[in-house]
Amino acid sequence: MEDFNLFAGTKAVFFDYDNTLVNFQEKSRKALEQVSSDIFNFIRENGSTSVSPDYLKEKLIFIAEKLDSEGVYDRNVWWSETLKQIGLEITEKEQLYEWTNMYWSVAGEAYPYDDALDIIDYLKGKGYKLGLITNSDGEGGDKRSRISRFPYIGKFDIIIIGGENNIKPKPSLQPFIVACEGVGANKETCVMVGDDPVKDCLAAKRAGLKSILLDRKSSVKYPELYADFVIRTLKELEEFL
Repeated sequence: MEDFNLFAGTKAVFFDYDNTLVNFQEKSRKALEQVSSDIFNFIRENGSTSVSPDYLKEKLIFIAEKLDSEGVYDRNVWWSETLKQIGLEITEKEQLYEWTNMYWSVAGEAYPYDDALDIIDYLKGKGYKLGLITNSDGEGGDKRSRISRFPYIGKFDIIIIGGENNIKPKPSLQPFIVACEGVGANKETCVMVGDDPVKDCLAAKRAGLKSILLDRKSSVKYPELYADFVIRTLKELEEFL
């Protein structure tokens, strides 16, 4: 008797972008540290020395992670909220944009994981429809420009950016449904691969797709609650797709 393959009959494979195909977290962390240093100088120049550089950095990273998890991708909001929580209000929007530009000058240089290009090549060679389902970078960012630098971007049949073009951001079900319709495949034959257990995997399952959690560092607790399958590397997809 042949082993049961949950993913038999798959026609299309969709990927998240950041931290799935490219190592965004590492670059984002460096960008946040750079912005934090500049914000500290701004605070000091404006007559306040009530916080230390380390405290400010920890506060900024905490707020950034919290807002990102809540679907707030506008980096300007990250900076203004950080200042607000240490008792400062900023009215110069130009200054917020300056920090956002500084952030993206670093974070925007995220590079592909070693296994990302290989798996795209493999799946395309097997005849699967391929897609990207990612969220907007918010005001001051340019997600489409960023993903255009991905070496194999031309191999994707559809690119969905939630939060743009009247498409709601993940974890809304809409991006997944639009992607399935865009490649002409029934949602039951589509698979979503991503690193976020809620925005990528649980949302995809609720939309009717199968989902695969990419948990490179084995950091997700009870991953089976969110995804149909869990992998540590993208190469593992070759075992059943």
